[in-house]
Amino acid sequence: MRGPVTARPATAGLLAVLCAVLLAVTGCGVPTGGPPTAVPDAEVPFGLLSPSPQQPAPVSAAPGRGEPRVHLLEGADRVVARVRPLSAGPVDQQLQLLLDDLAAGPADEELDEGLGTALAPDIDLDLSSLTDGTATVDVGGAAEVPIGRETRLAVAQIVLTATSLDGVTAVRLLVDGAPVAAPLPSGRLTDEPLTAGDYLGTVAGPTS
Repeated sequence: MRGPVTARPATAGLLAVLCAVLLAVTGCGVPTGGPPTAVPDAEVPFGLLSPSPQQPAPVSAAPGRGEPRVHLLEGADRVVARVRPLSAGPVDQQLQLLLDDLAAGPADEELDEGLGTALAPDIDLDLSSLTDGTATVDVGGAAEVPIGRETRLAVAQIVLTATSLDGVTAVRLLVDGAPVAAPLPSGRLTDEPLTAGDYLGTVAGPTS
């Protein structure tokens, strides 16, 4: 919770000017004078005669996407990223390689770290199409589709992994070729394209 807000000097000055204007308009106990009188330029405080230059709107730089990453599980419900260097090539080929890496599960050194996956060992993640930054990924091969929290974590792994690649901004999921509504972290189902922003709440700390 934020603490009390203290007005900065410039803000306090502006508030004082506004209060003076309101008092002049409403006449709250302030005696009225005669008709308006022109003030000579020489008596006007410095800077009030010149128009204030417009301040440019702040520009927020978009954070860099960094290297492609697979997303694995740390503990029961947190996702961490691990870099997977890829050779140069078309985005769709790179994405398929990244999905293959994710489907293969943690590498030996990642298993030593205690990392895991919510994806079944025999799962297939096949890129069906990549159009205008939206990747359609067909999930198949698994004997059983995980349910509940594991489903949400599995979807988070797929979406965060795919969108770590430049050129991929969203993911649609198929299961054995059929469109499905995917679960968000809240458990709500959606048939809209899934983005990394939908699952950032599952990411544990800085990624490496």
